[in-house]
Amino acid sequence: MDVSEGDHGTNDHHRGFLGREALELGTLLLAAGAAHLVVLSLGHSETGVRALIAVGLLLLTVSAAHRWHRYRAASASRHGRPDGGGAPAATTATGGPPTTAPSPSRLPDDLLWSVRVTVSDVPGGLAALTTRFAALGVDIRLMQVHPAGSDAVDEFFVSAPAHMGEGALYTAVREAGGRDATVRRADVHELSDTTSRTLALVSALVNGATTLERSLLSLTAAQDVAHTERPPGDMAREDLSGTTMTLPAPDGGVLAVRRRGVPFTAVEFARCRALAHVASSLHARSLRG
Repeated sequence: MDVSEGDHGTNDHHRGFLGREALELGTLLLAAGAAHLVVLSLGHSETGVRALIAVGLLLLTVSAAHRWHRYRAASASRHGRPDGGGAPAATTATGGPPTTAPSPSRLPDDLLWSVRVTVSDVPGGLAALTTRFAALGVDIRLMQVHPAGSDAVDEFFVSAPAHMGEGALYTAVREAGGRDATVRRADVHELSDTTSRTLALVSALVNGATTLERSLLSLTAAQDVAHTERPPGDMAREDLSGTTMTLPAPDGGVLAVRRRGVPFTAVEFARCRALAHVASSLHARSLRG
């Protein structure tokens, strides 16, 4: 989570303002006096003029060489090559699915994770967890809160160093007092807030650019949406049970949405139900012509 620096960057400036200004002014006067003395001493002879020109050319040459060296070093570091030549180094594959190119605000070796955890819904309940993340160098990019009675299910999208794997995140959550944690790799497209994503999906439904099934998969990160005639088990047409939720399909029947390992929350169910109602209204309007 990005932390602003506050006023720390301006305190030293105010405390040392007069002393620093006096030092800079004294240095300027000393340099001007020395230059004037050199010009008076050497400028009235032919040898002195030549010496001044030679010193000036030498200084310009040294300055140009220094700037060129810095430019080449900066160019080499941007391309990941210490000597500025050759092809860029190949990236080591992780064995998993291809990942999205990192954003400029993240280091290339950072990985994006989703960490869902149950914490006590009391003041300061998140303090231990966020402090633990900060100590490990984990940057919280987005947080979603799902109230669940006396507890809260919090989902963090975090950027963690590449050397920190899934086990380290589980350990951090457990040591901070979190319960029922679920850690998975996340995609950069999940960093948009849920409200914006829901409105975008509604717009796509209205324009016919997507279907309700694909919208539900995108909104919940579920693995399966099945169209059935009847709800599974003892569930109703609109119901929630752990990792399964049922919603009425626009053209009849039931949509069973399933997500492995991560139970749906009441907030997620309410969002999906509203999305299903929008799709049903659009379907009914299309039938009326």
